[in-house]
Amino acid sequence: MMLLSRFWYAILAVALAAAVALLYVSIHQHNRLRESDTRMIIDHDRDIVDWYLRIDARRRLDALAIVSIDDQIRNGIVKANAQDKVAGDVREPIKKRLGELATKFSGLIKDEGRGGQNPVMLFAVDARGRVVGHVNFDRASSVKDETFELGGFPVVADALHGWLRDDTWVFDRDTIYRVVARPVVAAEGAPPAGAVVALRRVDDNFARNIVERTEAPVVFYVASPDGDAVKVVARAVPDKADVSFDGFTIDQKMLTADKTYMENGASSLKQIGPMTMAFSRLIGMSWESGAGYAVARKVTAIADPSALLAGADETDKKAIPVLLVVGIALMAILIGIGATVVEHSMPLNKLVREGRRFAKGEQDSLPLGRLAGPYRRIGQDVNEGVERVIAKGGGASRKAADLEQIIGPVPNAPQMSAFSFGMAPEPSPAAPSSKPSSPGGDLFPNLAPAAPTPSSKPAVPPPKPAMPAPSVAAVSQPVAAINDEEEEDDATMVQKIPDELMAAAKSGESRAIESADEMMQWRQTFDEFVAMRQKCGEPTTGLSFEKFQVQLRKNKEQLVKQYNCKRVKFTVYEKEGKAALKATPIKD
Repeated sequence: MMLLSRFWYAILAVALAAAVALLYVSIHQHNRLRESDTRMIIDHDRDIVDWYLRIDARRRLDALAIVSIDDQIRNGIVKANAQDKVAGDVREPIKKRLGELATKFSGLIKDEGRGGQNPVMLFAVDARGRVVGHVNFDRASSVKDETFELGGFPVVADALHGWLRDDTWVFDRDTIYRVVARPVVAAEGAPPAGAVVALRRVDDNFARNIVERTEAPVVFYVASPDGDAVKVVARAVPDKADVSFDGFTIDQKMLTADKTYMENGASSLKQIGPMTMAFSRLIGMSWESGAGYAVARKVTAIADPSALLAGADETDKKAIPVLLVVGIALMAILIGIGATVVEHSMPLNKLVREGRRFAKGEQDSLPLGRLAGPYRRIGQDVNEGVERVIAKGGGASRKAADLEQIIGPVPNAPQMSAFSFGMAPEPSPAAPSSKPSSPGGDLFPNLAPAAPTPSSKPAVPPPKPAMPAPSVAAVSQPVAAINDEEEEDDATMVQKIPDELMAAAKSGESRAIESADEMMQWRQTFDEFVAMRQKCGEPTTGLSFEKFQVQLRKNKEQLVKQYNCKRVKFTVYEKEGKAALKATPIKD
């Protein structure tokens, strides 16, 4: 398993995923904060515009004083009060003087609009509310001087009673006027002789004046409660604003459905396209006419990382710690390359070197002990392929043999041979038990005493019924060993303990102990092999551990010489439904 490089790939993948997740979290946090800030800015803009309208009304009232105290205006109004029908010789001087004062008035408040094309509209009203004279009125063609009067408007009526007032008028549901009125006093302590009124039409120039002073995009509209459409009458945005009112429309139902707007005159924030807006009703006579204004801001949300990079300017790019970013990238590259070299390049080069030695004939197989990872499997496959080619050509096999290649085929039924298990013998007279003659103690305490050996045997052994294969428990019992020259059918004896085992136990020499340990492992391998044959349904009679370990020793010597290894490990496994044995060279 190549874990280092693959583990590094996993680390890089997790780091990349974490960076992307962090990026999206940052984008969401930015959008949330930007939206919150935009809401605060919109509320601030609405308050600023409201305060501007209030201050603008006060400035207009102050500037209107030059008209209310003018002698020609005051004297003309007094003359008009004494006439049932205002004569022309009274109207004309007042109208002329109002024209002069209108220019002076506009100069005081700097509200002519760009280019001075929108001077203020002025009216002189007598005590009965009749318009004695007017100038710059954009609807003059629709009125007659003889019947034109303003006394019915609350703002004018209050001025005739001595009050300074401002108001907002709506004419024909498509025009908004800002109105201020002052009383005209002819004598100290006397009631007002009349009033002067100044009007300013709310148009794009008026909205632009607000924008220049507040930097707040603003739009004025008339939304009649009994109508089904909202008419936009004025609009303006700052020069570098990202808000545009081109093609902008307002849904009447959106406003009427807002309870806060209908009752208190200030709506909640509304999202109209890319803009967040707040609507406010104008206080005065225009309240019932549906006049109002709205401020807007565009919430610039970041949709994805590409939009984040697209919105970055040079200062943002300069804030990147280039050295740190490049250093992290180089470190990651070096670690990844190092892991790849250790786990891929070096083992591959080792396989290449061993393959060249194999091709030159310096070795007859690939040394699996020198290979690692998947290359060990490649070497194993190559060795097995070579063995098959040799076997097909009739050559001698060089691989570790299984048990049948070592000790030959195992007989299928009990018979007289040099290898057999001690089966249940016929009852015989009891004989004194014998003990192992080897000194040094019994290394196999589970071994049973030796069975008695009969003194004679019949010339022809009687037939015996076929015996069932012994169970695993039976196999773990001591195996009977029969001499090759003696063909005694039922004679059994306790397995002889190898001399090297006894000598190792007695002397304690390390090399002897290692040999004894190997013998114990072979004994365990033999028991596992017998158990595997039973599991696969193969016969187990005729097997002998003495012959088994002799053949294993020969096979070990051959492998040690061939592979220059220190020891050989034998492993039992199942191959094609049969018990098999493999030998593996071990270097250390």
